Amino acid sequence: MIFAEFLVSLITAALLTGLYRLLTRGSGPRKGLAWLFLTIFLATWAGGVWLRPMGPPLWGVHWLTFFLAGLIMALVFIAFMPPGPPAGREETLEMLEDMEQEKELTEVTYVTLSIFFWVLLLVFVMAILLRYLAGIDLGPSPP
Repeated sequence: MIFAEFLVSLITAALLTGLYRLLTRGSGPRKGLAWLFLTIFLATWAGGVWLRPMGPPLWGVHWLTFFLAGLIMALVFIAFMPPGPPAGREETLEMLEDMEQEKELTEVTYVTLSIFFWVLLLVFVMAILLRYLAGIDLGPSPP
């Protein structure tokens, strides 16, 4: 069962990461695709094993639960995606002024988000391990 859930999470994360990359291809260079995949993968796996099973089973795994958990994480990334390049000269000048003002906050923001990222990954891994080590099953009980 663990291997099937791992495989469904892996496939779902690959599809959602590819879809994210496809939807954001025109908004400039994207770095950290591997980290994006890892985050979506762990969120998919953790959400899939802890949420109530939904949808038809595939390899004994209710895949819809995994897909919805991964989709929510991908939508969070899309919501916080930086805007595209400026359209004209005035927008460029405004952007340069904003960049000067925000330059001081860059280091603090980077450190804060880095810590948040690692804590988030740790929480996902702990949720996955706790699910398998504790043996809690949230699925429907047999009649």
